[in-house]
Amino acid sequence: MMPYMENIDVNDVVDFIKSLKVAELKDHIRLINEQLPYAPSVRLSGNKSDLAARLLEVVEANSHTHKRLQEFAMLIGPLGLQAYMRGLANVRQASQLGHMYGRVPEARPSPVVPKIGSAAPSAESSPAPAVPRSHTGALHQLRFRPSPFYEVLEFVSSIVQIPEAPPPSGRRQVNVNFTLSQKLRELLQDTPKRFQLRLFCTTFEHYMASISTRHAAPVEFPYTCEARVNDKPLGVSLKGSKKHPGRVSPPDVNRNNSLYLQPAHLNRIEVAYANAPNRHAIVVALCRVTSADQLTAQLKQRQYRSKEEVLAKMQRQAMDEDIVTGASTLKLTCPLTYMRLATPCRADTCEHIQCFDAQSFYSMNEQSPQWLCPVCNQSILSDQLRMDGYVEDILQRVPTEVDTVMVESDGTWHTTDGKYTDASPILHTLPPAPSPEEDAALDPESLAEFLMDEDDLDAPDASQPSHDPVLGSDPMTPPPLAAEQPTDVIDLTLDSDDE
Repeated sequence: MMPYMENIDVNDVVDFIKSLKVAELKDHIRLINEQLPYAPSVRLSGNKSDLAARLLEVVEANSHTHKRLQEFAMLIGPLGLQAYMRGLANVRQASQLGHMYGRVPEARPSPVVPKIGSAAPSAESSPAPAVPRSHTGALHQLRFRPSPFYEVLEFVSSIVQIPEAPPPSGRRQVNVNFTLSQKLRELLQDTPKRFQLRLFCTTFEHYMASISTRHAAPVEFPYTCEARVNDKPLGVSLKGSKKHPGRVSPPDVNRNNSLYLQPAHLNRIEVAYANAPNRHAIVVALCRVTSADQLTAQLKQRQYRSKEEVLAKMQRQAMDEDIVTGASTLKLTCPLTYMRLATPCRADTCEHIQCFDAQSFYSMNEQSPQWLCPVCNQSILSDQLRMDGYVEDILQRVPTEVDTVMVESDGTWHTTDGKYTDASPILHTLPPAPSPEEDAALDPESLAEFLMDEDDLDAPDASQPSHDPVLGSDPMTPPPLAAEQPTDVIDLTLDSDDE
Protein backbone atom coordinates (compact mmCIF):
# COMPACT_ATOMS: atom_id res chain seq x y z
CA MET A 1 0.00 0.00 0.00
CA MET A 2 1.25 3.48 -0.87
CA PRO A 3 2.41 5.55 2.14
CA TYR A 4 -0.13 8.30 1.47
CA MET A 5 -2.91 5.67 1.60
CA GLU A 6 -1.61 4.08 4.81
CA ASN A 7 -2.03 7.33 6.73
CA ILE A 8 -5.45 8.15 5.34
CA ASP A 9 -7.93 9.88 7.63
CA VAL A 10 -11.72 9.76 7.42
CA ASN A 11 -11.76 13.55 6.96
CA ASP A 12 -9.61 13.13 3.84
CA VAL A 13 -12.16 10.73 2.35
CA VAL A 14 -15.04 13.04 3.29
CA ASP A 15 -13.35 16.03 1.63
CA PHE A 16 -12.68 13.93 -1.47
CA ILE A 17 -16.32 12.81 -1.71
CA LYS A 18 -17.54 16.40 -1.35
CA SER A 19 -15.35 17.47 -4.27
CA LEU A 20 -16.83 14.99 -6.75
CA LYS A 21 -19.21 15.81 -9.58
CA VAL A 22 -22.50 14.00 -10.17
CA ALA A 23 -21.10 11.59 -12.77
CA GLU A 24 -18.16 10.78 -10.49
CA LEU A 25 -20.44 10.24 -7.50
CA LYS A 26 -22.48 7.78 -9.54
CA ASP A 27 -19.32 5.94 -10.65
CA HIS A 28 -18.37 5.48 -6.99
CA ILE A 29 -21.86 4.26 -6.09
CA ARG A 30 -21.85 1.72 -8.93
CA LEU A 31 -18.48 0.38 -7.81
CA ILE A 32 -19.64 0.12 -4.18
CA ASN A 33 -22.84 -1.68 -5.18
CA GLU A 34 -20.81 -4.19 -7.22
CA GLN A 35 -17.93 -4.72 -4.81
CA LEU A 36 -19.71 -4.54 -1.43
CA PRO A 37 -22.51 -7.10 -1.78
CA TYR A 38 -22.85 -7.40 1.99
CA ALA A 39 -23.78 -3.70 2.29
CA PRO A 40 -27.21 -2.24 1.46
CA SER A 41 -27.50 -1.12 -2.15
CA VAL A 42 -27.02 2.62 -2.62
CA ARG A 43 -29.58 4.36 -4.85
CA LEU A 44 -28.31 6.19 -7.95
CA SER A 45 -31.20 8.64 -8.26
CA GLY A 46 -31.26 12.16 -6.90
CA ASN A 47 -29.26 15.36 -7.15
CA LYS A 48 -25.63 15.92 -6.21
CA SER A 49 -26.28 16.56 -2.52
CA ASP A 50 -28.40 13.39 -2.24
CA LEU A 51 -25.73 11.26 -3.89
CA ALA A 52 -22.95 12.75 -1.77
CA ALA A 53 -24.97 12.23 1.42
CA ARG A 54 -25.47 8.54 0.60
CA LEU A 55 -21.80 8.08 -0.15
CA LEU A 56 -20.83 9.77 3.12
CA GLU A 57 -23.08 7.32 4.95
CA VAL A 58 -21.13 4.48 3.37
CA VAL A 59 -17.87 6.16 4.40
CA GLU A 60 -19.10 6.45 7.99
CA ALA A 61 -20.14 2.78 8.01
CA ASN A 62 -16.65 1.79 6.89
CA SER A 63 -14.62 4.01 9.21
CA HIS A 64 -15.10 2.30 12.58
CA THR A 65 -11.52 1.00 12.47
CA HIS A 66 -8.49 2.30 10.60
CA LYS A 67 -8.04 -1.05 8.85
CA ARG A 68 -11.63 -1.00 7.62
CA LEU A 69 -11.16 2.57 6.37
CA GLN A 70 -7.97 1.57 4.55
CA GLU A 71 -9.76 -1.33 2.84
CA PHE A 72 -12.58 0.96 1.74
CA ALA A 73 -10.09 3.58 0.52
CA MET A 74 -8.25 0.97 -1.56
CA LEU A 75 -11.57 -0.08 -3.10
CA ILE A 76 -12.46 3.39 -4.37
CA GLY A 77 -8.84 4.50 -4.75
CA PRO A 78 -8.59 3.83 -8.51
CA LEU A 79 -11.48 6.23 -9.16
CA GLY A 80 -9.44 9.21 -8.03
CA LEU A 81 -8.83 8.94 -4.28
CA GLN A 82 -5.27 7.69 -4.79
CA ALA A 83 -4.36 10.69 -6.95
CA TYR A 84 -6.12 13.00 -4.49
CA MET A 85 -4.20 11.56 -1.52
CA ARG A 86 -0.90 11.66 -3.36
CA GLY A 87 -1.46 15.32 -4.19
CA LEU A 88 -2.48 15.99 -0.60
CA ALA A 89 0.71 14.34 0.65
CA ASN A 90 2.78 16.52 -1.67
CA VAL A 91 1.02 19.66 -0.48
CA ARG A 92 1.54 18.71 3.17
CA GLN A 93 5.20 18.05 2.52
CA ALA A 94 5.52 21.38 0.73
CA SER A 95 3.73 23.02 3.63
CA GLN A 96 6.38 21.75 6.04
CA LEU A 97 9.12 23.06 3.78
CA GLY A 98 7.21 26.31 3.37
CA HIS A 99 7.40 26.97 7.09
CA MET A 100 11.18 26.78 6.81
CA TYR A 101 11.29 29.37 4.02
CA GLY A 102 8.42 31.55 5.12
CA ARG A 103 5.92 30.23 2.51
CA VAL A 104 2.91 28.15 3.45
CA PRO A 105 0.86 26.74 0.54
CA GLU A 106 -2.78 25.82 0.83
CA ALA A 107 -3.53 22.85 3.02
CA ARG A 108 -5.66 20.85 0.58
CA PRO A 109 -5.56 20.26 -3.16
CA SER A 110 -8.40 21.14 -5.46
CA PRO A 111 -9.53 18.31 -7.72
CA VAL A 112 -10.67 20.84 -10.32
CA VAL A 113 -8.06 21.40 -13.00
CA PRO A 114 -7.21 24.55 -14.91
CA LYS A 115 -8.71 25.17 -18.32
CA ILE A 116 -7.25 22.73 -20.80
CA GLY A 117 -5.66 24.08 -23.94
CA SER A 118 -5.12 27.70 -24.79
CA ALA A 119 -7.36 27.56 -27.86
CA ALA A 120 -9.95 25.18 -26.50
CA PRO A 121 -13.19 26.02 -24.72
CA SER A 122 -13.25 25.83 -20.94
CA ALA A 123 -13.01 22.24 -19.80
CA GLU A 124 -12.51 20.50 -16.51
CA SER A 125 -10.89 17.16 -15.93
CA SER A 126 -10.39 15.06 -12.85
CA PRO A 127 -7.68 12.44 -12.51
CA ALA A 128 -8.69 8.86 -13.06
CA PRO A 129 -6.79 6.09 -11.29
CA ALA A 130 -3.18 6.98 -10.59
CA VAL A 131 -0.91 4.06 -11.40
CA PRO A 132 2.42 3.92 -9.56
CA ARG A 133 5.19 3.03 -11.98
CA SER A 134 7.04 -0.25 -11.40
CA HIS A 135 4.08 -1.67 -9.50
CA THR A 136 1.80 -4.25 -11.09
CA GLY A 137 -1.31 -3.45 -9.04
CA ALA A 138 -2.77 -1.23 -11.73
CA LEU A 139 -2.56 -4.04 -14.26
CA HIS A 140 -4.87 -6.05 -12.03
CA GLN A 141 -7.38 -3.18 -12.10
CA LEU A 142 -7.34 -2.04 -15.73
CA ARG A 143 -6.90 -4.71 -18.38
CA PHE A 144 -7.00 -4.19 -22.13
CA ARG A 145 -7.99 -6.82 -24.64
CA PRO A 146 -5.01 -9.04 -25.46
CA SER A 147 -3.30 -8.85 -28.82
CA PRO A 148 -0.69 -11.08 -30.48
CA PHE A 149 1.19 -7.90 -31.43
CA TYR A 150 1.92 -6.67 -27.91
CA GLU A 151 1.95 -7.68 -24.26
CA VAL A 152 1.33 -4.94 -21.69
CA LEU A 153 4.06 -5.17 -19.04
CA GLU A 154 3.44 -2.08 -16.93
CA PHE A 155 1.99 1.43 -17.01
CA VAL A 156 4.53 4.24 -17.05
CA SER A 157 2.07 7.12 -16.61
CA SER A 158 -0.98 7.76 -14.52
CA ILE A 159 -4.33 6.87 -16.04
CA VAL A 160 -5.72 10.25 -17.08
CA GLN A 161 -9.41 10.91 -17.52
CA ILE A 162 -10.50 12.60 -20.77
CA PRO A 163 -13.69 14.61 -20.19
CA GLU A 164 -16.50 14.33 -22.69
CA ALA A 165 -16.61 16.85 -25.54
CA PRO A 166 -19.99 16.69 -27.30
CA PRO A 167 -20.08 18.32 -30.77
CA PRO A 168 -21.33 21.77 -29.64
CA SER A 169 -18.43 22.15 -27.18
CA GLY A 170 -15.72 22.13 -29.84
CA ARG A 171 -12.26 20.71 -29.30
CA ARG A 172 -10.43 20.06 -26.05
CA GLN A 173 -7.01 18.89 -24.98
CA VAL A 174 -5.46 16.87 -22.16
CA ASN A 175 -1.81 16.13 -21.43
CA VAL A 176 -0.12 12.99 -20.16
CA ASN A 177 3.29 13.61 -18.56
CA PHE A 178 5.85 10.99 -17.54
CA THR A 179 9.58 10.44 -17.13
CA LEU A 180 11.58 7.31 -17.90
CA SER A 181 13.65 5.37 -15.41
CA GLN A 182 17.06 4.05 -16.39
CA LYS A 183 15.61 0.55 -16.78
CA LEU A 184 12.93 1.77 -19.19
CA ARG A 185 15.45 3.75 -21.22
CA GLU A 186 17.60 0.63 -21.58
CA LEU A 187 14.63 -1.42 -22.78
CA LEU A 188 13.56 1.22 -25.31
CA GLN A 189 17.10 1.42 -26.71
CA ASP A 190 17.38 -2.36 -26.91
CA THR A 191 18.26 -3.90 -30.29
CA PRO A 192 16.29 -5.47 -31.87
CA LYS A 193 13.36 -3.25 -30.93
CA ARG A 194 11.41 -5.64 -28.71
CA PHE A 195 9.89 -3.03 -26.40
CA GLN A 196 7.77 0.05 -27.07
CA LEU A 197 5.80 2.63 -25.15
CA ARG A 198 2.25 2.61 -26.48
CA LEU A 199 -0.67 4.93 -25.91
CA PHE A 200 -3.80 3.12 -24.71
CA CYS A 201 -7.26 4.62 -24.41
CA THR A 202 -10.77 3.34 -23.73
CA THR A 203 -14.15 4.75 -22.82
CA PHE A 204 -14.87 5.32 -19.16
CA GLU A 205 -17.68 2.77 -19.39
CA HIS A 206 -15.28 0.07 -20.56
CA TYR A 207 -12.75 1.22 -17.98
CA MET A 208 -15.28 0.77 -15.16
CA ALA A 209 -16.25 -2.66 -16.51
CA SER A 210 -12.59 -3.65 -16.58
CA ILE A 211 -11.85 -2.79 -12.96
CA SER A 212 -15.16 -4.01 -11.52
CA THR A 213 -16.19 -7.06 -13.54
CA ARG A 214 -12.87 -7.96 -15.16
CA HIS A 215 -14.05 -7.48 -18.73
CA ALA A 216 -11.03 -6.56 -20.84
CA ALA A 217 -11.35 -3.05 -22.27
CA PRO A 218 -11.08 -2.43 -26.02
CA VAL A 219 -8.70 0.24 -27.29
CA GLU A 220 -10.93 3.15 -28.26
CA PHE A 221 -9.98 6.82 -28.64
CA PRO A 222 -12.34 9.78 -28.98
CA TYR A 223 -13.78 9.61 -32.48
CA THR A 224 -11.96 12.75 -33.64
CA CYS A 225 -8.56 12.71 -32.00
CA GLU A 226 -4.93 13.63 -32.67
CA ALA A 227 -1.81 13.29 -30.53
CA ARG A 228 1.51 15.11 -30.25
CA VAL A 229 4.59 13.82 -28.45
CA ASN A 230 6.82 16.58 -27.09
CA ASP A 231 5.27 19.05 -29.57
CA LYS A 232 5.77 16.74 -32.58
CA PRO A 233 2.72 15.23 -34.34
CA LEU A 234 2.41 11.51 -33.72
CA GLY A 235 1.27 11.17 -37.32
CA VAL A 236 -0.97 8.12 -36.96
CA SER A 237 -4.72 7.75 -37.24
CA LEU A 238 -6.48 7.10 -33.94
CA LYS A 239 -9.90 6.91 -35.54
CA GLY A 240 -11.72 3.68 -34.84
CA SER A 241 -15.26 2.53 -35.54
CA LYS A 242 -18.36 3.72 -33.71
CA LYS A 243 -20.10 0.40 -34.28
CA HIS A 244 -17.12 -1.87 -33.55
CA PRO A 245 -14.96 -0.78 -30.58
CA GLY A 246 -11.39 -2.03 -30.55
CA ARG A 247 -10.57 -1.53 -34.22
CA VAL A 248 -7.66 0.81 -33.62
CA SER A 249 -4.18 -0.16 -32.47
CA PRO A 250 -2.45 1.60 -29.55
CA PRO A 251 0.25 3.65 -31.30
CA ASP A 252 3.95 3.57 -30.55
CA VAL A 253 4.55 6.99 -28.97
CA ASN A 254 8.19 6.93 -30.09
CA ARG A 255 7.47 6.04 -33.71
CA ASN A 256 9.01 9.38 -34.77
CA ASN A 257 11.81 9.27 -32.18
CA SER A 258 10.11 12.11 -30.31
CA LEU A 259 10.63 10.79 -26.76
CA TYR A 260 13.23 12.31 -24.48
CA LEU A 261 15.43 9.41 -23.34
CA GLN A 262 17.70 11.54 -21.17
CA PRO A 263 17.60 10.97 -17.39
CA ALA A 264 14.86 12.83 -15.49
CA HIS A 265 13.55 14.54 -18.63
CA LEU A 266 9.81 15.11 -18.68
CA ASN A 267 7.93 13.71 -21.69
CA ARG A 268 4.56 15.18 -22.62
CA ILE A 269 1.82 13.73 -24.81
CA GLU A 270 -0.87 16.19 -25.89
CA VAL A 271 -4.18 14.66 -26.93
CA ALA A 272 -6.51 17.04 -28.77
CA TYR A 273 -9.99 15.74 -29.41
CA ALA A 274 -13.57 16.62 -30.33
CA ASN A 275 -16.87 14.93 -31.12
CA ALA A 276 -16.56 12.83 -27.94
CA PRO A 277 -19.91 12.46 -26.13
CA ASN A 278 -18.37 9.99 -23.65
CA ARG A 279 -15.53 10.22 -21.17
CA HIS A 280 -12.36 8.24 -21.83
CA ALA A 281 -9.34 7.05 -19.84
CA ILE A 282 -5.84 7.19 -21.35
CA VAL A 283 -2.48 5.79 -20.23
CA VAL A 284 1.03 5.09 -21.54
CA ALA A 285 2.17 1.48 -21.17
CA LEU A 286 5.40 -0.43 -21.69
CA CYS A 287 4.79 -3.30 -24.12
CA ARG A 288 6.76 -6.22 -25.45
CA VAL A 289 5.95 -6.20 -29.17
CA THR A 290 5.78 -8.88 -31.86
CA SER A 291 5.76 -7.87 -35.54
CA ALA A 292 3.69 -9.31 -38.38
CA ASP A 293 6.83 -10.92 -39.79
CA GLN A 294 7.56 -12.61 -36.46
CA LEU A 295 4.00 -13.90 -36.16
CA THR A 296 4.23 -15.29 -39.70
CA ALA A 297 7.46 -17.10 -38.83
CA GLN A 298 5.89 -18.49 -35.66
CA LEU A 299 2.88 -19.67 -37.67
CA LYS A 300 5.12 -21.64 -40.04
CA GLN A 301 7.05 -23.23 -37.21
CA ARG A 302 4.40 -23.84 -34.56
CA GLN A 303 0.96 -23.79 -36.20
CA TYR A 304 1.44 -25.97 -39.25
CA ARG A 305 -1.25 -28.33 -40.59
CA SER A 306 0.29 -30.98 -42.81
CA LYS A 307 -0.91 -31.95 -46.27
CA GLU A 308 -1.83 -35.39 -44.94
CA GLU A 309 -4.05 -33.94 -42.21
CA VAL A 310 -5.96 -31.77 -44.68
CA LEU A 311 -6.38 -34.62 -47.17
CA ALA A 312 -7.64 -36.97 -44.46
CA LYS A 313 -10.33 -34.49 -43.43
CA MET A 314 -11.39 -33.87 -47.04
CA GLN A 315 -11.68 -37.60 -47.68
CA ARG A 316 -13.75 -38.14 -44.54
CA GLN A 317 -16.15 -35.42 -45.65
CA ALA A 318 -16.34 -36.92 -49.16
CA MET A 319 -17.46 -40.24 -47.66
CA ASP A 320 -20.07 -38.62 -45.39
CA GLU A 321 -23.48 -38.92 -47.03
CA ASP A 322 -24.82 -35.99 -45.01
CA ILE A 323 -22.26 -33.60 -46.50
CA VAL A 324 -22.72 -32.55 -50.11
CA THR A 325 -19.33 -32.08 -51.74
CA GLY A 326 -18.09 -31.51 -55.26
CA ALA A 327 -15.35 -29.92 -57.29
CA SER A 328 -14.42 -26.37 -56.35
CA THR A 329 -12.10 -23.65 -57.60
CA LEU A 330 -9.10 -22.83 -55.44
CA LYS A 331 -7.46 -19.46 -56.01
CA LEU A 332 -3.72 -19.31 -55.47
CA THR A 333 -3.81 -15.56 -54.85
CA CYS A 334 -4.57 -13.82 -51.55
CA PRO A 335 -8.06 -12.28 -51.34
CA LEU A 336 -6.53 -9.34 -49.43
CA THR A 337 -3.73 -8.33 -51.80
CA TYR A 338 -4.55 -10.35 -54.98
CA MET A 339 -0.90 -11.44 -55.00
CA ARG A 340 0.30 -15.02 -55.06
CA LEU A 341 0.13 -16.80 -51.73
CA ALA A 342 3.46 -17.00 -49.90
CA THR A 343 2.27 -18.40 -46.57
CA PRO A 344 -1.16 -19.98 -47.19
CA CYS A 345 -3.25 -20.16 -44.04
CA ARG A 346 -6.81 -20.33 -42.75
CA ALA A 347 -8.45 -20.75 -39.36
CA ASP A 348 -9.11 -24.23 -38.05
CA THR A 349 -12.71 -23.10 -37.49
CA CYS A 350 -13.20 -22.36 -41.21
CA GLU A 351 -14.74 -25.05 -43.42
CA HIS A 352 -13.51 -23.69 -46.78
CA ILE A 353 -10.30 -24.82 -48.44
CA GLN A 354 -9.52 -21.33 -49.76
CA CYS A 355 -6.53 -19.76 -48.01
CA PHE A 356 -5.19 -16.25 -47.54
CA ASP A 357 -1.65 -15.03 -47.02
CA ALA A 358 -0.58 -14.98 -43.36
CA GLN A 359 1.83 -12.06 -43.62
CA SER A 360 -0.76 -9.91 -45.40
CA PHE A 361 -3.43 -10.85 -42.87
CA TYR A 362 -1.20 -10.05 -39.89
CA SER A 363 -0.04 -6.76 -41.44
CA MET A 364 -3.63 -5.65 -42.01
CA ASN A 365 -4.66 -6.46 -38.44
CA GLU A 366 -1.53 -4.84 -37.03
CA GLN A 367 -2.76 -1.55 -38.48
CA SER A 368 -6.51 -2.03 -37.99
CA PRO A 369 -7.41 -5.02 -35.80
CA GLN A 370 -10.55 -6.62 -37.20
CA TRP A 371 -9.66 -10.34 -37.07
CA LEU A 372 -12.20 -11.41 -39.69
CA CYS A 373 -11.57 -14.22 -42.15
CA PRO A 374 -11.25 -12.53 -45.58
CA VAL A 375 -12.95 -15.55 -47.17
CA CYS A 376 -16.02 -16.25 -45.00
CA ASN A 377 -15.96 -13.09 -42.83
CA GLN A 378 -16.28 -14.96 -39.54
CA SER A 379 -14.38 -13.77 -36.46
CA ILE A 380 -11.15 -15.66 -35.84
CA LEU A 381 -8.37 -15.58 -33.27
CA SER A 382 -4.67 -15.54 -34.00
CA ASP A 383 -4.10 -18.88 -32.29
CA GLN A 384 -6.76 -20.46 -34.53
CA LEU A 385 -4.70 -19.82 -37.67
CA ARG A 386 -2.92 -22.75 -39.30
CA MET A 387 -0.51 -22.76 -42.20
CA ASP A 388 -2.02 -25.11 -44.78
CA GLY A 389 0.41 -27.78 -46.01
CA TYR A 390 -2.05 -28.97 -48.66
CA VAL A 391 -2.22 -25.60 -50.43
CA GLU A 392 1.52 -25.16 -49.90
CA ASP A 393 2.07 -28.41 -51.82
CA ILE A 394 -0.10 -27.16 -54.71
CA LEU A 395 1.87 -23.90 -54.89
CA GLN A 396 5.08 -25.92 -55.20
CA ARG A 397 3.77 -28.04 -58.10
CA VAL A 398 2.42 -25.32 -60.43
CA PRO A 399 4.17 -22.41 -62.18
CA THR A 400 3.85 -18.97 -60.63
CA GLU A 401 1.66 -17.76 -63.50
CA VAL A 402 -1.07 -20.29 -62.62
CA ASP A 403 -3.68 -18.53 -60.46
CA THR A 404 -6.36 -21.23 -59.97
CA VAL A 405 -6.74 -24.99 -59.77
CA MET A 406 -9.76 -27.29 -59.61
CA VAL A 407 -10.01 -29.30 -56.38
CA GLU A 408 -12.07 -32.50 -56.28
CA SER A 409 -13.95 -33.60 -53.18
CA ASP A 410 -11.37 -36.31 -52.40
CA GLY A 411 -8.50 -33.82 -52.44
CA THR A 412 -7.11 -34.52 -55.88
CA TRP A 413 -6.59 -31.44 -58.03
CA HIS A 414 -5.65 -30.28 -61.53
CA THR A 415 -5.29 -27.08 -63.50
CA THR A 416 -8.10 -26.17 -65.89
CA ASP A 417 -6.02 -27.35 -68.87
CA GLY A 418 -5.05 -30.57 -67.08
CA LYS A 419 -1.36 -29.87 -67.57
CA TYR A 420 -0.57 -29.93 -63.85
CA THR A 421 -2.07 -32.30 -61.26
CA ASP A 422 -1.42 -33.51 -57.74
CA ALA A 423 0.93 -36.08 -59.30
CA SER A 424 3.12 -33.43 -60.94
CA PRO A 425 6.70 -33.05 -59.67
CA ILE A 426 7.67 -30.22 -57.36
CA LEU A 427 8.85 -27.26 -59.41
CA HIS A 428 9.99 -24.96 -56.61
CA THR A 429 9.76 -24.53 -52.87
CA LEU A 430 8.27 -21.67 -50.94
CA PRO A 431 10.68 -19.29 -49.18
CA PRO A 432 11.78 -20.63 -45.78
CA ALA A 433 10.38 -19.04 -42.67
CA PRO A 434 12.63 -16.46 -41.03
CA SER A 435 13.59 -17.40 -37.51
CA PRO A 436 11.40 -15.58 -34.98
CA GLU A 437 13.46 -13.39 -32.70
CA GLU A 438 13.57 -14.99 -29.29
CA ASP A 439 13.82 -12.98 -26.09
CA ALA A 440 16.57 -15.23 -24.79
CA ALA A 441 18.28 -12.43 -22.94
CA LEU A 442 15.10 -11.38 -21.15
CA ASP A 443 12.59 -14.13 -20.46
CA PRO A 444 9.36 -13.08 -18.64
CA GLU A 445 10.72 -13.83 -15.16
CA SER A 446 14.02 -12.06 -15.80
CA LEU A 447 12.18 -9.09 -17.28
CA ALA A 448 9.92 -8.85 -14.23
CA GLU A 449 12.97 -8.82 -11.96
CA PHE A 450 14.63 -6.29 -14.27
CA LEU A 451 11.68 -3.92 -13.94
CA MET A 452 10.93 -4.52 -10.27
CA ASP A 453 14.36 -4.32 -8.64
CA GLU A 454 14.99 -2.24 -5.54
CA ASP A 455 16.22 0.78 -7.47
CA ASP A 456 12.91 1.09 -9.30
CA LEU A 457 10.76 0.42 -6.25
CA ASP A 458 12.55 3.08 -4.28
CA ALA A 459 12.54 5.58 -7.10
CA PRO A 460 10.18 8.56 -6.82
CA ASP A 461 6.93 8.21 -8.73
CA ALA A 462 7.45 10.29 -11.85
CA SER A 463 4.24 9.26 -13.59
CA GLN A 464 1.92 11.98 -12.38
CA PRO A 465 -1.23 13.09 -14.18
CA SER A 466 -0.27 16.01 -16.37
CA HIS A 467 -3.37 17.98 -15.44
CA ASP A 468 -3.11 17.74 -11.64
CA PRO A 469 -1.98 21.19 -10.45
CA VAL A 470 -1.16 20.04 -6.93
CA LEU A 471 1.37 17.31 -7.69
CA GLY A 472 4.77 18.56 -6.73
CA SER A 473 8.12 17.63 -8.24
CA ASP A 474 10.88 15.74 -6.51
CA PRO A 475 14.58 16.68 -6.85
CA MET A 476 15.05 14.20 -9.71
CA THR A 477 11.98 15.27 -11.68
CA PRO A 478 11.77 18.42 -13.82
CA PRO A 479 9.10 20.89 -12.75
CA PRO A 480 5.64 20.43 -14.29
CA LEU A 481 4.86 22.26 -17.50
CA ALA A 482 1.85 24.04 -15.99
CA ALA A 483 3.12 27.47 -17.01
CA GLU A 484 3.90 26.40 -20.55
CA GLN A 485 0.99 26.87 -22.94
CA PRO A 486 0.81 24.90 -26.18
CA THR A 487 2.09 27.00 -29.04
CA ASP A 488 0.65 24.93 -31.88
CA VAL A 489 -3.08 24.58 -32.28
CA ILE A 490 -4.23 21.29 -33.75
CA ASP A 491 -7.01 22.00 -36.21
CA LEU A 492 -9.44 19.13 -35.88
CA THR A 493 -12.20 18.62 -38.41
CA LEU A 494 -15.42 17.45 -36.84
CA ASP A 495 -16.67 14.25 -38.42
CA SER A 496 -19.85 12.68 -37.13
CA ASP A 497 -20.22 10.19 -39.97
CA ASP A 498 -20.18 6.57 -38.92
CA GLU A 499 -17.86 4.09 -40.50
